[in-house]
Amino acid sequence: MIGLDLDGVKNIRIVNSGLGNVFETVGDCVANLIGIQAQYQQFGEISLFHRVDGLTRNDLDRMYNRNEIIKLWGQRTTVHLYVPEDWRNLHAIYSPRRTWVRKHCAELGVDLDAILERIDGLGKSKRFIAKEELAMLMGDQAKKLMTWGGVLIEASLLGQIYAVPERPSTRFYAHRKWIDGMSLDSWRDSVDEHAMDRFLLRYLACYGPATLADFKHWSGLPNYAFLEAFRRIEDGLERFDIDGKAYYYPEGELDVGKRDVIPQVRLLGKFDPLFVSFADKGWLADAKYEKEIWRTAGHIEAVVLIDGEIRGTWRYVMKGETIRFTCYAFGRVSLSDRKRISVEAERLAVFLGKQFQGMVYE
Repeated sequence: MIGLDLDGVKNIRIVNSGLGNVFETVGDCVANLIGIQAQYQQFGEISLFHRVDGLTRNDLDRMYNRNEIIKLWGQRTTVHLYVPEDWRNLHAIYSPRRTWVRKHCAELGVDLDAILERIDGLGKSKRFIAKEELAMLMGDQAKKLMTWGGVLIEASLLGQIYAVPERPSTRFYAHRKWIDGMSLDSWRDSVDEHAMDRFLLRYLACYGPATLADFKHWSGLPNYAFLEAFRRIEDGLERFDIDGKAYYYPEGELDVGKRDVIPQVRLLGKFDPLFVSFADKGWLADAKYEKEIWRTAGHIEAVVLIDGEIRGTWRYVMKGETIRFTCYAFGRVSLSDRKRISVEAERLAVFLGKQFQGMVYE
């Protein structure tokens, strides 16, 4: 029996997510976290910045150019940065499910399969496809068909096209053939039939200790989609209960030495992995501040994390070559902590290629 309380769980999760125990490479980080949410490119990159020591945007650009990191739609049908090797897993797990896209197309009277066939043909014919070209291919209803990804979600999950990572936002897409050259039939035949087992196990190893409700929230999958996989791997998991909830972790891999608080300051970006990966928000945030972080329509604020505690949210304003930060503190911030925050803000400004103009508090 493992002796852990919620504070211990919190600190282990922080370390496992790469904060305080940085990954050696971007590829390691993206693979271990099973994607970095990146509908806002800059915040996906900020999540990487905090987890890979010495990372620069030039490093990321080189990886993008070599197709070592690509953008796909995955868990919760939101766009993430992934390593290409995870595309098969996303296809195996999510493509059999009926997404909102098919219903949306049916309501519009649009033949989704015909559009997907045209996208596939266009992608194979040229190296990069501009977003405007895809819109032209979809006709008069293109705007509705591409809202929140729309048809592109299906094209991604089926193994056809991916979004080319670019800041400030995606402008180009490319076909999978430019990554591996495999035919769609061969690629689909190579998919592991136990992809869900590995998906769940990887989640518990990286984000655990976690509950099945946490996995459901993170993955966006209903219980019936993964409970059989859970039963197949259950014997290889350690379990402990806190407040009547069952927490799981791969057997023999739980390092209780990670329970100690990590002394560090981090300006975590919007949609940081720590804030999108768990159903229960109380493990990290005081209940009275939850609405300040998790806002309406699924929006998640950028957060100031000091020594494992959330101390406020933050935003920035860029003007030309300068950047100024504002901290919306959840209470008093000591002078020493303000100095630590400023050091971290300046470090982040350098990563963003801007001149630091200070941090103000409201």
